[in-house]
Amino acid sequence: MPITGIKYRFLIISPFSDFETTAQIPFTGDDRVMTSCKRSSSDTEITRYELTDEIINNFLALIEKYNITDWIGKPPAPPKIIGEGTGTLSEITLLFDDGTDSRITFREVPEDIGNSASEEFRKLFFASSSDERKISGEVLYPTLKECIKFKEEHGPVSAVETVSFSSGMMYGSNQTVKKNIKKIPEKENTVLVTVEKQAGNLPSVSDSKEINSDIFARLQELSDKENIPVWNYACTDPSIPVDTSMMPTDCSRSFNVNVFYDDSLITGCPSVKRTIGEKACSMGGEEVSSTITGMVDECVDLSGIDIAMPTPNMRPESADISATAVPNGFMGMLSIFGKPGPSGSISASASDESGTWTCKECGKTGLTTKYCSECGYPRQ
Repeated sequence: MPITGIKYRFLIISPFSDFETTAQIPFTGDDRVMTSCKRSSSDTEITRYELTDEIINNFLALIEKYNITDWIGKPPAPPKIIGEGTGTLSEITLLFDDGTDSRITFREVPEDIGNSASEEFRKLFFASSSDERKISGEVLYPTLKECIKFKEEHGPVSAVETVSFSSGMMYGSNQTVKKNIKKIPEKENTVLVTVEKQAGNLPSVSDSKEINSDIFARLQELSDKENIPVWNYACTDPSIPVDTSMMPTDCSRSFNVNVFYDDSLITGCPSVKRTIGEKACSMGGEEVSSTITGMVDECVDLSGIDIAMPTPNMRPESADISATAVPNGFMGMLSIFGKPGPSGSISASASDESGTWTCKECGKTGLTTKYCSECGYPRQ
């Protein structure tokens, strides 16, 4: 059956982000132009390249060299697991004159032949899409509504987490809270709940417990319905002005929902992360984000995990306040509120507070400065 063209797909795969390039390469017709589409979380590039007879013949020669048509119908072998590293994947889809097609992943034949064919097709594609052959190009910023129409193959949902972060003006005031729910494959309807908290430069604290939950059945249904894996490609046009008049200047906050997919049998990556962040929420994804957040919080509540945010010990027992004794950048504040006096207390000369107060942390009374001279706790 005559081949009228191919679709080429190339992926750079990692647990954190994917970079995808797809191309339509026609072998027949009057408008023989190769159209390439590169998608990432930053933008989508559509580029058209001149397609010469030489390039077409080179692709046809590779199809004949590796007897690609003989691979049709053969089940592909599973890809190698890439773990926490980065890998690549390429595949072609043969297009026939009767309107049918056949996808070839280069895993349908012995590994050495498949790898060799994959590498040759990759080199030919990128040689054919060089800048000197470029006809036109445009950069697009698809909305979430547009992205949901994309088709991208993924494995089952394997984990989900929420991440909240806040940071104030004071050095070391940042706080992070992660709530992670992970599927335990060997235990049906059993999940591992982990809560982790970190403040400033202090070591994080965490706790984990196994509970019974059907969260992943509900998550999979929601993911399939909303096509969450392709939300990664929703982009904001940087040329559109952003109103910053209502944005706080003394602190920053962010909140993300991360959904993980087990693509071991598709790309070899067992944990592909897709993020529902503020960008997707601003495009209409807030309800989905809120629904998933509710599922995560429900599991945390069922686990009974309750850990406090780490707090710095501003003045360890029997220790003077010094550059080595005061953690988390507190010494930087001494230049504002005064230096330690002979007794180790901080001078009140820099304070503009009126009246005295009692520290809620250590109980010291008669304080006049903004921070407790005994333990460094701020005035409330």
